[in-house]
Amino acid sequence: ELDVTPARAFMKDRGIGSYLGMIFLVAKAANQIPELRLRIEDGEVFEHDSVHPSFTVQNARGQLAFCKARYSADPNEFLPRTRKLMNRVKTAPEPPLQYTGQDELYLSCLPWVHFTSVSHPMNMAPQDAIPRITWGRFEPKGERTVLGVNLHLHHGLADGAHGSQFMLALGGLCAEPEAGFAGLNA
Repeated sequence: ELDVTPARAFMKDRGIGSYLGMIFLVAKAANQIPELRLRIEDGEVFEHDSVHPSFTVQNARGQLAFCKARYSADPNEFLPRTRKLMNRVKTAPEPPLQYTGQDELYLSCLPWVHFTSVSHPMNMAPQDAIPRITWGRFEPKGERTVLGVNLHLHHGLADGAHGSQFMLALGGLCAEPEAGFAGLNA
């Protein structure tokens, strides 16, 4: 569970939707950890220069539609481009299923519940090494706001130390959103 009080206030003050803002911060934290960029491709371990968020948005018919964004550490590039992509997917008649690239992160949000654990299915033939990162509802806790975050990794490529590095990185970005959204135009 992470304290996201400063990040939540920062996003609200700057008109950044909490879902979009968390997608950016989660992708930024994940890209800081080399082991979260490792994949198994053709039986070999390969490190991607960067990995990109793949997530869902609810379309006009109330269905979940897949959305894949290109990661950029520059919030002035990532946020408007991803917001536009999300809006396009929301209004698309029937978004087709797309190929899942190995350079992706699977992100999920359960804004209806606060959780302590989530389990994700993984296809092990072929080896699926794409991290799954899920967060829940922003939960008031006294005068703070906390967020349950779950990270599911391929244990052959990353272990608890790397998972902890990710959680510490994400916690740091949420505690210091000026650094998390560094360079954001006013």
